[in-house]
Amino acid sequence: MKWKLYIWFLALFGLSFQGFAQNAQDIIDGLKKDLKANPETKKVASIYSDLTWYYSKVSIDSALHYGGKALSESKKLNDSTLMAQVYSDIGAVYFIKGDFVNSKLNYLSAYKIRKLRKDSRGLAKINNNLANIYEKTNQYKAAMASFIEALSYFESIKDEKNIGIIKGNIGLIHLKLKNYPKALQYIQEVVAYQEKNNFTEDLCVSCLNLGNVYLNLNDTINALKFYDKSVKACTAVGNKKGISSGFNNIASIKSEQKKSKDALALYEKSKQAREELNSDLDKNNFDLNLATNYLANNKFNEAKAVLLRTRKFYEQTQHNEKLQKNYKCLIKVCSHLNQPDSVDYYIDKLAVLNEQLLVSKSEKQTAELETKYQTEKKERLIQKSKAEIATRELEIKRKETQFLILGLISLALLIIIYLVYRQQKLKNKQQEQEYELKSAIAKIETQNKLQEQRLAISRDLHDNIGSQLTFIISSIDNIKYAFDIQNAKLDSKLNGISNFAKSTIIELRDTIWAMKKSEITFEDLQARIHNFMEKAQEAKEDICFTFSVNPLLKSNTFSSVEGMNLYRTIQEAINNSIKYAQPKNVTVNIEPDENGIAITIADDGKGFDREMVVMGNGIHNMQKRIQDIGGDFDLVSKPNEGTKITIRLT
Repeated sequence: MKWKLYIWFLALFGLSFQGFAQNAQDIIDGLKKDLKANPETKKVASIYSDLTWYYSKVSIDSALHYGGKALSESKKLNDSTLMAQVYSDIGAVYFIKGDFVNSKLNYLSAYKIRKLRKDSRGLAKINNNLANIYEKTNQYKAAMASFIEALSYFESIKDEKNIGIIKGNIGLIHLKLKNYPKALQYIQEVVAYQEKNNFTEDLCVSCLNLGNVYLNLNDTINALKFYDKSVKACTAVGNKKGISSGFNNIASIKSEQKKSKDALALYEKSKQAREELNSDLDKNNFDLNLATNYLANNKFNEAKAVLLRTRKFYEQTQHNEKLQKNYKCLIKVCSHLNQPDSVDYYIDKLAVLNEQLLVSKSEKQTAELETKYQTEKKERLIQKSKAEIATRELEIKRKETQFLILGLISLALLIIIYLVYRQQKLKNKQQEQEYELKSAIAKIETQNKLQEQRLAISRDLHDNIGSQLTFIISSIDNIKYAFDIQNAKLDSKLNGISNFAKSTIIELRDTIWAMKKSEITFEDLQARIHNFMEKAQEAKEDICFTFSVNPLLKSNTFSSVEGMNLYRTIQEAINNSIKYAQPKNVTVNIEPDENGIAITIADDGKGFDREMVVMGNGIHNMQKRIQDIGGDFDLVSKPNEGTKITIRLT
């Protein structure tokens, strides 16, 4: 799959894309020929994706048609790489069409896939594409942030070509912000690099952008020079988008120079390329420039018809800068047609739009728009009577003052609200941190007290009960040594008491061990259970005991109660196997599973039928211990197939 980056900047603000210096229609014909050869499924999906890409240069409708096919096929294949590429291609097509909402949605879908795949290069390309959308919707801060992020990546891998593309895009933001020296610096550097490396298709775009900079610097000679270079490069690669934009911009200059005949001929060439591409945004931008030419040549009715049509599109798609130009032209047209009600209507519409843009644009930009608006108002009213001119100027100034004051008051209120909110948020955060600190201190103190209590109890158990049990064992041994006991029943009873006391001491030591610890790990349990198994091995030499803990779990911690419950449950399960199952092997295995941790105790003994056997206290005690620590207990046993106990902890 070829790498594709095809983002456009339209008309007066240029465009930017990446591709191959080859005629798009020739490539499309070759791809369709490949389709007729009945390739394998994955190749079909790839061809549909390429057709989406190359049709974006010559026909938007066809590009979206093949984009749908490519997306459907890539989903059938469950090929995430191809799906990400198709979403990017469709995003580029919608961008060219002027549908920035759908363009952004598709780019974000591609971004999500590339992020999961940890595709740093792909993410950098999408950041560049999203930045172009932000630029077109006047979100310059977001656009610059995304461009810088993409530029940082490509500079880190020394990808000169993509560095040039992004620098060109950054130059376009400076152009939008009217920082023409900066824009000239960035885009001149890009053009020089592309000319040196014969990147014809890239020059198609970059020369158009450089022409736009020179036009804003009132250098029409250089503007026409680079527009002409752009048209030649775009023609060489079959880029109808670039051809249309180049002819359109040259026609605008000719119109300003009062060369109406030349301008109309160029507009016709632009229209022909634009209609073949079928881009809604290009169509309306072209019509807006055509209306400007009609207005310059006093064709007011023709200009009004075109302006009303483009106004509807710009209002629906919220292209506010173009809408400003549209309203201003309608004010001039209606003034010349002596339609004062319409003039007032569009004055109000323009004023409201200016107020909306006041929030998002810098003070300098707003002041320039208002000055331009006032100048155009004066020009529009020049043919009216002096009384009408004076009245309208006073009304305009009053409205301007109202809107400016309203905007400044709104801005001041927003700043005050923000400062109050920020202060309250900081205060709440500080109080929350103080509360959390106090809670943490109280918790630590409580834990320390509990630990001290546990240690005191464990010492008492060890010093008192442990000593007493040891005394009992010692006393029984002394009795047996001092007296020649002939009574077998009595001797057995004394042995039973001694053994019981010894096992009680062992359990007491386990309990003291658990109480002394604030946390118990699987590694601690492993050592404890190994000791128990070694003693069991001495008693049952014919049984093989195996115990394993996954290394990833050895550092997992439990409270002393949880650790003791687990230890007692495993111990009881092993004891049951030894007593009843007559196994050859007993295994304990601790592994992670999809929901947490799984502990299995299994034997290959004689097993039993659960429905035929009454469960004793031992199994009920095991279930209760595991339930108390929030785990699940499961026992599976079949006659002659052994028994398996599974404990699951989340």
